[in-house]
Amino acid sequence: MPSESSASKRRASKEVGSEPTSKRKASSSSKDAVTLQADDTEPIGPVLVSLSDFCPDKRTKFHLYRASNDGNDETPHAPQSATLNDRLLLAGDTNVMQYNSSNWGWGASAQTTPELRRETRGYSGNYVLGVYDKKTKQVTLRTVPLFTMNRSVKALSQLSAMATETGTNDGFDYTKARRDLGEAFGNKKQKQAARNMDRMKVNTENMDSILEHVASGIDESAATLPSEKELAAALSASRALPQAHVDAGEPADVYPMDELVPATVLKALHTRHLLKCTSQADLGKSLRSLSLPSPWLLPRMWQLVQTAQNDAGSSSKAMELVRLGYYISILLAFRKQARGLGKSDDGASHVAQKMRLPDHEKDIVIEHLTSQFAEQARSSQRHVLTATGETRLLAHILVLGLHLEEFNIAPQPVAQELAVPVQRVNEMFKSLGCSSSQATQHGVDEEGVTTTQERRWRLRLPLSFPSQRKRGPPRR
Repeated sequence: MPSESSASKRRASKEVGSEPTSKRKASSSSKDAVTLQADDTEPIGPVLVSLSDFCPDKRTKFHLYRASNDGNDETPHAPQSATLNDRLLLAGDTNVMQYNSSNWGWGASAQTTPELRRETRGYSGNYVLGVYDKKTKQVTLRTVPLFTMNRSVKALSQLSAMATETGTNDGFDYTKARRDLGEAFGNKKQKQAARNMDRMKVNTENMDSILEHVASGIDESAATLPSEKELAAALSASRALPQAHVDAGEPADVYPMDELVPATVLKALHTRHLLKCTSQADLGKSLRSLSLPSPWLLPRMWQLVQTAQNDAGSSSKAMELVRLGYYISILLAFRKQARGLGKSDDGASHVAQKMRLPDHEKDIVIEHLTSQFAEQARSSQRHVLTATGETRLLAHILVLGLHLEEFNIAPQPVAQELAVPVQRVNEMFKSLGCSSSQATQHGVDEEGVTTTQERRWRLRLPLSFPSQRKRGPPRR
């Protein structure tokens, strides 16, 4: 019996004690619970620092400063605490080192733009720091600033300031002292460098008067500078190729006729007598300035004359092309006889006589040709055709040939007419913005029907200019 009663007592005690144990566990878990709390108060509490490659001593004391003018209602008797909207400075020092922040200065206050604030602070967003209180079991979250710290040695900063002050106050010349040391202990190279430095010194005492003289000379020279129109005219005169209008809407507007030939010159040319010709040979005799044989211009002129004859001379377009072809024949004759310009002071009249120009055309045409393509020799009244003028004359003939052929021309007969290699004519057409293509020509000869491929140049929009080749560095 005693054993049974004792066992039952133990079981009873276990059953009774089971309930308080669970209560104790519940109470302990409730005591260990941690709560979060956000602190939105304005004054700054803790801060974060960013250290690049150093760590300050643990005993270093830091102080937070703010710019007083950032406060709205701040007075000397009622100072305000630092907030995230102010310009801040975190500073600390020891006996040896000094630490200062560099990223919360000018531009970090709320008075600037958000982009400038972000750039000044060096980061975007905000850093949040959690502070745990053991007594209240609470974690308080606060928005804190992040300071980028720089360090400096106090002794070095004081030494540089002392040297600067001493040098400016007592007039000590460090350059002269260094020069004396070099003269006493330097080698030959250092002494020579010092002498060269003395030789290169400039006396600035009379510099003001010299500057006034230079400024007055600049004003006088600027008064004689050419205007924009004069510069454009000089550039156009020195350019070998005609100016292309790349924004033109039609091929005829790329090189306008009024820029190639003055209207007064074209009106002075008489072409009505050419319509009386009955054959190509008769036309060749009427074109007195044209040299025969003519593989390109004479056949083309005969086609145009026939077109004008069929229209009884009423077609203004056909007559304009006939007049243009006549002007091209004059250019060809001038190119052939231009070497006689520099033989005498009256070289222009001699060339006009050689070109067999009519009396009513001679003066205005020869004056136009010499002013357009020739240059006056120095200290002389004679005109000469330079290499640039010869290239300009050749380019004008080719551009006018494009107008005459309705912007589709074969280079082979043109090269024969000009007595130049076909390669040069092709390069000139390419420089003028033309593009080439192969055309099929059908004909009949003694062997029957023949088919040949002929290269032709076309002036089409958009223009196609040759790309400049970039040369590499010279070989060593």
